Amino acid sequence: MSGYVCGWDGGGTKTEVLCLSLNGEPLADAAFGPLNLNGADPERICATIRDSVAFMASQPGGLAACQALVIGTAGVSNRAAVTLVEQTVREAGYQGPLQLLGDQEIALAGAVRGPGAVLVAGTGSICCGRSAQGERARSGGYGHLIDDEGSGYALGRDILKAVVRAADGRGSETALTAMVFDALHATDISAVITWLYAPQTGKKGVAALAPLLLRALAMQDEAAQAIADHAAAELAALACAVWKRLGLTTGELALNGSILLRYDRIRAGVTERCHAVYPQMEIIQPRASAAMGAALLALALKEEN
Repeated sequence: MSGYVCGWDGGGTKTEVLCLSLNGEPLADAAFGPLNLNGADPERICATIRDSVAFMASQPGGLAACQALVIGTAGVSNRAAVTLVEQTVREAGYQGPLQLLGDQEIALAGAVRGPGAVLVAGTGSICCGRSAQGERARSGGYGHLIDDEGSGYALGRDILKAVVRAADGRGSETALTAMVFDALHATDISAVITWLYAPQTGKKGVAALAPLLLRALAMQDEAAQAIADHAAAELAALACAVWKRLGLTTGELALNGSILLRYDRIRAGVTERCHAVYPQMEIIQPRASAAMGAALLALALKEEN
């Protein structure tokens, strides 16, 4: 069978592009620049799109051979940003079937087979699932100002909370204090607060403190253990909420994102709490990447057209 389909996993730092044959066999893959529609520089988005389409054009048969393209990225609720992507893809030369989806949708498509869900905890957090009948449900993912519990941002925030509470005497002393001071080149709490509320710090600056938790956990620091256990409880709640809404009793829950992959105590805590409510839930590592998920959805899109 000639031709191919393509899936893109557009992230805040890079975009993974994967081409599949019409039989579902991987043909080629590459990575380009950022493609996050949540406030990213439009010029950088357009450059990433042009580079990605040029890569597709380099495949046998060129763009005419691509029979479907699915792009997954954050920010698809922003209609103006979606229009920019669609227009740039078309201007770059691709004229075939095109679908833009949220990054959680392509992560789910790659992570599990059949009914189940993917739980993602990176800089943010979200759970997205599907039933055997194809019904969808999600929980979380509402941003760091009101949500994203169990995420890298939440860990960084809770680390800072533990440090200021220890300084006030509201909380116990913690090894995190010296670690935060060292990381921020601070000598007192005032300097930490000045850094926190500086315009250039932002969500990523707070999330960058999360790895300090691993060091403190290795020291069996009580404050660090409490932070990790709280994160595990919040992440398990995301998964169980999706399971309940879909009426699932069995199925796969794929754990993804840097927090769930790197923080053993949090991952173990999520597993324990989920199994306490849903003993038959099968907790796995993602079966495939989000880019593969996008490409598999492109195969389905091709069949619809």
